[in-house]
Amino acid sequence: MSEEHQAEPLSEEIKALIRGANFAHLATLMGDGAPHVDPVWVDLEGDSILVCTGESALKAKNTRRDARVGLSIVATDNPYKEAQVRGRVVERRADPD
Repeated sequence: MSEEHQAEPLSEEIKALIRGANFAHLATLMGDGAPHVDPVWVDLEGDSILVCTGESALKAKNTRRDARVGLSIVATDNPYKEAQVRGRVVERRADPD
C-alpha cells in the first residue's frame, strides 16, 4: 500500500537560510543503506529547493536509486541558526551553464 505525503511549505526562516550565503549539507543513502553526506550549493525556485551537482557525483547516483534525502543548512554568521529538511528528489534537470 502506498502512502503519499504532502510537502509542508517552507517557513520564511528556512527560505532565508537557503537564499543566504550559508553552508548546506545533503544526506543521501548508499546502496547498503549507509548515509552519505556532501556539502552542496542550494537555492530556491518558488518553494522548491535546488541542489547543484553533477550527474556523475555519488550523491546524484544515490538519489537516482533512492530519492530520499536530508538537507542541513547552517548560517555562517551564527551556527546556532540552522534548519533541517527531509524529503525526496522530485525533478532532475541539466544546467545549461
